[in-house]
Order: sequence, then structure tokens, then C-alpha cells
Amino acid sequence: MRVTVMGAGGLGGYYGGLLARAGHEVTFIARGVHLEAIRRQGGLTVRAVDGEWFASAAAAEAPAGHPSDLILFTVKSYDTETAAELVRPAVGPETALLSLQNGVDNEETLARRYGADRVLGGLVYILATIQAPGIVQQSAGPRAVTFGEWRGGMTDRVRHLEGVLTEAGWRVTATDDAVREKWVKFAFICAQAGMTALTRLPIGEIRAAPPTWEMFRQIVEEVVAVGRARGVRLGPEVVDAHLKLARQLEADATSSLHYDLTHGKRLESEALHGTVVRYGRDVGVPTPACAAVYAALLPHDLRARARPPA
Repeated sequence: MRVTVMGAGGLGGYYGGLLARAGHEVTFIARGVHLEAIRRQGGLTVRAVDGEWFASAAAAEAPAGHPSDLILFTVKSYDTETAAELVRPAVGPETALLSLQNGVDNEETLARRYGADRVLGGLVYILATIQAPGIVQQSAGPRAVTFGEWRGGMTDRVRHLEGVLTEAGWRVTATDDAVREKWVKFAFICAQAGMTALTRLPIGEIRAAPPTWEMFRQIVEEVVAVGRARGVRLGPEVVDAHLKLARQLEADATSSLHYDLTHGKRLESEALHGTVVRYGRDVGVPTPACAAVYAALLPHDLRARARPPA
């Protein structure tokens, strides 16, 4: 299978690296010193909790004019529009576009450009980052992927791809309701990412402070309420499940949003809490906790946006 990975950071590096290790023809779209290192090495090194391997793969600043069978979108949500246009040379008549990004509207961006029938929505619970140029590190999370047709329903394409990805070492499950599954994950990531970034602390210390832990719960409840008002099948069981999951996380677990904040990088605050606030306003659902997180983090994102590229 010919695979283009749009974004060779921790997420794209890990899952693209698994596909490369399994023998698929993988090209990482990257930039800067990370791109140079992947090219120089002829691939990238993946350091995971269960071992380390070298994934032989190509790398480029932009796709060449050869259609891919699968395009993985793993860029940050604020880069989706740019990446969607950049990847056009790799999109052929049978190309599937699979988004594993945070947020609930990246797939809509892809669908507007290429048609909903090409788009697969996916979600993953993982913490992975670029450790050094040419090296990605997966340090936490169950690494479980759920994906399906963005337009809904189960198809032969999804079942076939589920098998291919499983053979490559992905912990993957197909779903017939990708929109719901994305919102379920959205509710968790808004709370986990939001609270670890807002406090600059890991989840263990958040759990130990009752008012802070209560705010974690409130964020989950707000996202569920907004999603339900938009017609997504979400119930109170989602809140209970996410609190249980958060209690089971390693005490030192943080989030990619926490990492980006503490390293002066751009934040996905618009795609996460900003989206909840906007959608909540549209459907008349109050979102005070999400609004507080958004307001507190936005200045950091604006500062990072204004900083000249390295």
C-alpha cells in the first residue's frame, strides 16, 4: 500500500512508522530539521513504550504526483486547510483520506475539498512527540485507534483497511458511526488537554485537588451537552467513562496541548475549547468551563503565532 503521512510529528511518526515497518511504501511530509534528518537517515526512529525500531521511509516537503492508497492526516488542526491543499497531487480516484487529528471538524474541511465519500474519521488515545530530529517518542496512552466512514455506515473499504492496519501493528477498531466516536474522544481531550495545560500539571495533581477535578468533570459535561444538542448520540455514560479513564491514567500523564504550551508552540485551542464555545453559542448551551480554558490559553497561542518561524 502506498501511504502519504501528512505530518511526521509524534502521531504521524508512530503510526506511519508502523506501516513502514510492515513493508508499506510510506512517505512522510515534514519540514525543517526533522525533514532533513529523515531524508539523511532514510527513515525515522520510533521509540515506543514496548520497544524501538527504525522505519525505512521517504520524506518530502510536499507530495509528488503519484496517487496514494491512503493519506494519513496527522497535522495540527490549525494546519488542516493548508495541508488539505498541499496533498492534492497525492489524491487519486481511489485514495482514502484518514484524519487522526484532534477536534471534530477537520473531516469537514477534507470533505469540502475532496468529497465526503473519500474521507474517513479516526481518533486515537496516545501521547507521542518528536524527541529529536528524525526521532519520535511514544510515551503514554493505550494507542487504540477507532475509525470509520465520515458519512456513516460500515463499508468493505473500512473492513479491508482495518485488516491491513491490524497486520501492521495498529490497535484498531472499525466503527459505523465515526462522528459519534470523534465527539466521545473530543469530550475527553478537551478535559484532559485543557486542565493539564491550564494548570501546567499532570493529571495526578489535578485528581488530588477537588475543585480542579470538578472542573475536569464540568468540561466533559459541557462537551457532551453541546454534542447532544447538535444531534450526536451522547449520553451521561460518556461522562462516567471519561472520569474512570482519567482516574486510571498514570499520575504523571499530561497531554500534547500541555507539551505545546510548555514548549512555546502553537496551540490547538481554537479546534478544542474554541470550537466548544462557538458550537455552544450556536445551540444555546452554556460552556463556562470551556470558555475559561479558551480565554486563558488563547494569549499563549497568539504569542506563538506571532513568533517568527525557527
